[in-house]
This record gives sequence, C-alpha cells and structure tokens, in this order.
Amino acid sequence: MTNTGICRINGEKELLAKITEADGRIIATIKKEDLPTDVCCLDFCPDFLVSGKDPEGYAIAPRGTKEGGTMLCRFTDKADTEYIADSNQMPIFGFKTAETSVFAVVTGMTFEYKIVVGVKDGTYYIYPRFFLNGKNLYEDMTVEYHILPKGSGYNEMAMLYRSMKNPALLKDRVDRLPDVKYAADAIELRIRLAWKPVPAPVLHQTLENEPDVIVGCTCARAKDILAAMKAAGIDKAEICLVGIETRGHDGRWPQLLPIEPAIGGQDALEDLCAYGQSLGYLITAHTNSTEMYEISADWDENALDVTSDGSYSTDGIPWGGGLPYHLCPKCTVKYTERNLEDVKSMGFHGVHYIDVLSNFPPKNCYSTEHPSTARESAKVICDIGDRCRELFGGFASEGGFDWMADHIDYILYTAYNLYGKQPEICDETVPFWQLVYHGSVLYNPSAETVNYGIKGEPCHLKFIEYGGRPVGYINSKYVGEGSCGNWMGEIDLLCATDEQLADSVKVLKAMYDEYAALRHLVCERMDKHEKLSEGVYAVTYSDGTVITVDYNKNTYEVKKA
Repeated sequence: MTNTGICRINGEKELLAKITEADGRIIATIKKEDLPTDVCCLDFCPDFLVSGKDPEGYAIAPRGTKEGGTMLCRFTDKADTEYIADSNQMPIFGFKTAETSVFAVVTGMTFEYKIVVGVKDGTYYIYPRFFLNGKNLYEDMTVEYHILPKGSGYNEMAMLYRSMKNPALLKDRVDRLPDVKYAADAIELRIRLAWKPVPAPVLHQTLENEPDVIVGCTCARAKDILAAMKAAGIDKAEICLVGIETRGHDGRWPQLLPIEPAIGGQDALEDLCAYGQSLGYLITAHTNSTEMYEISADWDENALDVTSDGSYSTDGIPWGGGLPYHLCPKCTVKYTERNLEDVKSMGFHGVHYIDVLSNFPPKNCYSTEHPSTARESAKVICDIGDRCRELFGGFASEGGFDWMADHIDYILYTAYNLYGKQPEICDETVPFWQLVYHGSVLYNPSAETVNYGIKGEPCHLKFIEYGGRPVGYINSKYVGEGSCGNWMGEIDLLCATDEQLADSVKVLKAMYDEYAALRHLVCERMDKHEKLSEGVYAVTYSDGTVITVDYNKNTYEVKKA
C-alpha cells in the first residue's frame, strides 16, 4: 500500500496527504492551510481501494436518508457507471476483495464530502470527494483506513464502527427516560390533523392570499380513534399529533400559536392530550425548528441561514406555508425554546418529535452576524435534542444521520427507499445502520414501511428484516401532484368515516399484536445480517434470537436462543 496518500485537486492536480500509521490504521490528512485557494473539490483516492472483477468483492456506501440507506455494490461484470451520494448518514465506507478488507471513516470535514463509487473499464473504485468551493475550511480533511482481517465483510465493519461510536444502549438509559422504555413497548401512531395544500399554490403568502386549511381530523375525532384503539386491546401506544399549529402542518413556522381553530383550538387539544393520557397512552406533538415562512408572525430575515454566495437558503419544495426559508441553527434556539415550553404547558409528554433535524447534514451559515460552521450547527441541534429529553422525556426526528445518535431516541424512518429502484452500481441495500444502532435507537426502517400493515408482504418483511418499531400514520398522504410526491406511499390509513376509522384501528391492532411478540428485541443489538440464498436473509440478535426472512415464500421465522 505505497500510494495511500494520493489526492486529486479539482479532478486533476495530485496532492499527497500526510500519512501516519497506528493500531492497524492508516490516517491520511490534508491540512486546511495547505490547500490552494482555487480548490472546488478534493478527492481522497488511494490506489489500494480499486479492484477488478472479484466474486468475493464489494463496496459498501451509505447514502442520505432520502436516497435509501447503505448500498452494497458487488464487483461483478458491470458497464461503466458512477454514483455520487447526495450526503452520508454515516461518515464511513467499506471495500472488500478476496484478499483485503478496508473500512474507512472520514473524521475531518465530515459534513462536506460525498461518496463516489463506480466502475470504469472493469475497475471498481470508491472514495470521498470533498466539495470545498466557497466553503469555510474549519477543519483538516482526514480519512482513517482500518485494515481488517482477510475475509471481513460488512458485519465486521459495522461491529468495528459500533465499537468506535459506542452508542448507549436503550436498556441502560430507560431508568432516567421511562417514556423511552414505554415507547419501546408501544406502537407509534401519527395523526395529521390539518394542513394547507402542498405544493403551495401561493409561494409568498400574506394574510390576504393565504390558502385555506384542509382538516383531516379534528381533536374530537382523534378522541374517537384513541377510544377505538383502547377498546381493540392496544394497551400501549404513543400518539404524535401533526398539524396542531396555526394553519396546520407547516402553516406558519416558526409560529406555533394559536392552535389551529379548525381542529378545535387549544382547549380541545389539551382535552385530547389529557384524554389520551387517561387511557394510558403517551401523547406527543410535532414541531419544527428549521423553517421560517414570510407569513409567520416571527418573520425575520436576520434569522435566516445564509449560503456561501450571500443568498438565503431555501427548501426546493414549497410546503404549506409557501417558500420555506431555512433558519440558521443558532437563531432557531429562541423559537424552539418558546415552542417547546408552550407544548409542555399544554400537558404533552413522551418522545417529542421535531421535524427534519436528523434528516439532513447540518448547514454552514455565512451570515456576518451569526456565522456558524456545520460542526457548530450540529452541536446546536444536538443540544435541542437534549432539551426535548429534559422537557418531555425523549426526542424523535425524521432521519438517521448518525451525528445525532447520542441525542435521539426514535427515528420516524432511517431511509426513504430500501427496496425500490436503485442506482446501477447498487446490487442491494443492507442494514448497516441497523447493525450499528439497533438496541440504542428506536426506529422505523423506511418511509415505505410506514403503515406496512396495508402495503403487502414485501414491505412487511422488509420491516421485519430491518428490526423496526411499527408506525401507523393517519393522513400520511397529503401532497398533491407537481412536487415531491407522497413519500410514505399512496395507500393510507383514514378516519373520515366510521368504517374508515374501524378499518384503520384493525390494521393498527394487527401491527401491535405482531410487535408484542418481538418488541423485546428492540433493546438488543443486531449482531449479524447475512444472505442465505437469493431472497432469504437471516438476522441474529445479541440475545441469540435469529429471524429468517424469506421473500420467495413471503414468510419469516423466529428462533429463540
């Protein structure tokens, strides 16, 4: 491994990284002060991470939440193709051949790179590409390469990363977070109460042109749902109420109050909260700490995230409130604290949900008044998670970015696309994230597995294979044509009629009953995932339980130790 320090500037000029070796690691570093000022991108591409066709070889590459988890890319006969991940849930990648196994961890500028994996003229490669044009170089760029014993695969790589991260086990923290213990035993039900049309027909909303609110479920109707769940024998459930804020879901963030009158207003909401708790359920709310809309009573351009070119950062999707501007994490704290205190005062407790926070990499803010590096932004967001634990007893968010792993208790979905169409380089997805964090964080595996009880066996089996906690969502489908689509699916749980409500509760009860037999596993480590044959996978847990999933027969089997 002589050329371990090769880097390329802007895809052309070579630059050698400083190399140190220790404890089976090769550490390659480029000092930030050593980079020319005209650097757009920097590739770390040592020559030992290339391979020709190899029946035992593959690369593993994590992707962002929306891209579908971790890819496994086998070194078989493939036409030339290359894939660049939009972002990385975990700052790692792996490379295995018949003779060598290397596990790499990006430890410097971890929020500023994308994984490049591809094949050209029969040669496979994988490396991180740091995108630096206009970026604040706040850290050195560093990649650690761990040389593993011959034959080591993604299971061994996951065990190594788990030992490095050492995430706290759920069973070791439930004494101080009893609501998290309850949540581990409970099914999650989210109910979307109200929202405005998405995509927003009016981008720049005012009080005069604001679209009307759509009501999918009032507080009174939500009480009917909870009563039916309890009568059906669902003893433990955590209910997350979505769209309680003024003008419904994503109505005028960061403005929360007044509670939307069309769902019954604050008195009805507090009554719903108290009623659910009287049934023995946890009742939580959905809030937002990342977006600001022009129609908000809180509108303040000085609080917005500023990009490297001096413009304001915005979301590409026009949500209910119109064009969403991103709040600088440093500036969101005062709005978040106010909203959390208001929600707390209404009687909510449980694993409080804040939208989006764990779904994307943290941002750099280039404001002259409140500049923030991505690393500093991450610290602020983690502090918000800790504050939710302090106020409510737990914290939940949307995606699986692991820089939040020590500060989050439940993830709505760790990926968006586990079994749909994948990039050409990808042979299949594997539960690498789960091998690291199962037993430490509760999660639903994918946006696809929300409401899995009505979506057919492939979806059901993927949920089982990936070791999830079940989540039902009433009114999960709310996006119209011409935008991002309904990423949780076109099949929905509904409650508008008594028949719809009864059908939804029946599905939730079936999901709950199945989970009751498996829920002890959510506090165990996932120690091994293996492909036994085409369409057949086995998952081994730390208590010795083995679950075998057979997609050919649409069945699964549980063998206890």
